[in-house]
Amino acid sequence: MAEEKGTSTRVTIFGETYNIRSQAEPEYTTRVAEHVNQVMHSIKKNVGLKEPHKIAILAAMSITDELFQEKQTTGLKGEELERRSSALIHLIDNYLERNEA
Repeated sequence: MAEEKGTSTRVTIFGETYNIRSQAEPEYTTRVAEHVNQVMHSIKKNVGLKEPHKIAILAAMSITDELFQEKQTTGLKGEELERRSSALIHLIDNYLERNEA
């Protein structure tokens, strides 16, 4: 079975142009690149660094922090949903037991 090679999308991040080959839609790849670019420019402006590699590392840390926080929030929401679902199932079971007698 032949493996798909994906689509090549041209993006610019921090003044450098890259051809990114991905299975994702080009619009998605562009949005991801725009986010990275925005974070890097924000760090340059707010921290005052000039070295692109240091800015890229701080951008990677910032984006990873966003990801971890989102995963934690999503995990907590999932736990709450599971807790509430279990409580509802318990109430329904109790109701059915009382009405079967």
